[in-house]
Amino acid sequence: MKAKTILKAIFFLLGIFLSMQGLLAQDLHIKAYVSSTKIPLDQQFELNVELSGKEANKVPQPALPDIEDFAAFRGTSSSQNVQIVNTQMSVTVTYTHRFIATKIGKFEIPPVKLEYGGKKFTTDPIPIEIVKGQPSQPRSGTSNRGSTDNAEDLSQLLFLRASVDKNRVYQNEPVTVSYKIYTSVNISSYGISQLPNTVGFWSEEFPTPSRPPLHAEVVNGRRYQVAEIKKVALFPQGPGTKTLDPMVIECEVRLRNRRRSRDIFDSFFDDPFFSLNRTTTKVIRSNPVKIDVLPLPAENKSLDFSGAVGDFSLSASVDKERVKTNEAVTLTVTISGTGNIKILAQPDVEFPSDFEVYDPKISENINRNGGQISGSKTFEYVLIPRFPGTQTIRPISFSYFDLSAKRYKTLSSDPINISVAKGKDRPVNVPLATSKEDVKFIGQDIRFIQTHLPEFQEIGTVFYKEVPFFAILILPLLVLAGAYGYSKHLEKMSTNVAYARSRKANQMALKRLRNANKEMGKGNLRKFYGEVSKALMGFIGDKLNVSAAGLITDEVDSVLRSRGIREETVANYLDCLRTCDFKRFAPSDADNGEMKVFFEKARKAIIALDKEI
Repeated sequence: MKAKTILKAIFFLLGIFLSMQGLLAQDLHIKAYVSSTKIPLDQQFELNVELSGKEANKVPQPALPDIEDFAAFRGTSSSQNVQIVNTQMSVTVTYTHRFIATKIGKFEIPPVKLEYGGKKFTTDPIPIEIVKGQPSQPRSGTSNRGSTDNAEDLSQLLFLRASVDKNRVYQNEPVTVSYKIYTSVNISSYGISQLPNTVGFWSEEFPTPSRPPLHAEVVNGRRYQVAEIKKVALFPQGPGTKTLDPMVIECEVRLRNRRRSRDIFDSFFDDPFFSLNRTTTKVIRSNPVKIDVLPLPAENKSLDFSGAVGDFSLSASVDKERVKTNEAVTLTVTISGTGNIKILAQPDVEFPSDFEVYDPKISENINRNGGQISGSKTFEYVLIPRFPGTQTIRPISFSYFDLSAKRYKTLSSDPINISVAKGKDRPVNVPLATSKEDVKFIGQDIRFIQTHLPEFQEIGTVFYKEVPFFAILILPLLVLAGAYGYSKHLEKMSTNVAYARSRKANQMALKRLRNANKEMGKGNLRKFYGEVSKALMGFIGDKLNVSAAGLITDEVDSVLRSRGIREETVANYLDCLRTCDFKRFAPSDADNGEMKVFFEKARKAIIALDKEI
């Protein structure tokens, strides 16, 4: 019995040991990269094998692949790096193997294999090319950054890559696009010179830090420092194959070149501290990306479906369920979830006929963190019951396409009962033909009778005592001052771009509004709202001397508020912008009367902002 107990204990401890080894193996990562993929004959190059994980320093050294056909082994060295972040320890062990290139041609370094903790690890094969000539090689320790030569194209050391989380989506399903810089040289600065065209998409940009964090990646056997410089969620508005054009950026690259001279004294006094740095500009562009957009299914589509795609929830409530006549009640309807929050349409609510209902106040709360777009859209209705009794607001419904279930879903709220008691105040009697806007002007449409006589002037007054006489004397001075001011204005218009754009902002806005008016006459709804959007965004861009193409609605909001623009003016302007965005992409029929009303509203919004900015 004792022997069996001891054996069970041994097997139990052995099982614990093997499971711990397996857990440690799951945390282990291995990768291999070379100092250069283009190597001169008879020159040295390095094959680096990197192990990372909590117990990387306890893992045995991986065996080298056989590359004796084209390279001769010269030696191995190792280095170890330990980092502790938030009490979590990470160990990186790097084995650097040095070889001499012995044969010209294109070859492939086989994968480095390792077996540890019952798990097998394999790196990717690395293609290399051995060529004639003796271009300078980077010194050990600086092989992956800061040095280059004409023997190797800079495009292999620096490039921009666009990647998407999925290439096949439904209409209005979000696609996350990430733009990353891959570099093995020193970049002193960079700037985006051309943004990708996102026509046919509704875009929501994720926040990115001013100094994006770096991490290492191995691509085709070369180790790069990688930084994500832009991340955006795109919502395709129509089916078909969409192509994202490349994004173009300009990078200032700092290269280290050693001074070369045939003078023997220069060679004698050569010092690494006196090596020259040169800076060059490199324009790089991302790869175009194709996205297949599937149409939403036609079967089982709800009648109230307005294009929402994602995962949503619906809630509806009132601030009080017992009121008196002529007391205000607030109904709050909130749609929340993940998806394109901004295009969520106003729900169709059936109100009791005894309620006076005002247009809702609409607010949005959008969360762009966590790699997805989520948030909520709230509609607040002000209701005024005019007669006593128990009134019921029928269930409010909202339909959307559920991406996880691949089918349409309809959400409904519970019915809301409101008990209305008779109040003391009488309701205001307003003629049936009078609208709420007309009520505002009651009492302001009467011109009062003049109660005093005007002032009369005696005929025959001496001319030189008259105001016109002095006006004629002063007129030449005013003309000279005006001519001087106009010349200064012309000079400023030709030299100061910001001033010129600001002065021409009204002219450009009116020109775009005229184009919108033409599209309205043709009944083209999308182009009409597109031209009005250009007029609104272009006016802001010209006034502030910024590119209208890079502006988003949230930036317009913060910029205008920072300049002390009144809340009402900013709210009207942003409401016009959001209406343009919604009408351009939301399915709707052209309504000439509605377009005329909105055209006048947008024109007044530009005039009001021009008076305050």
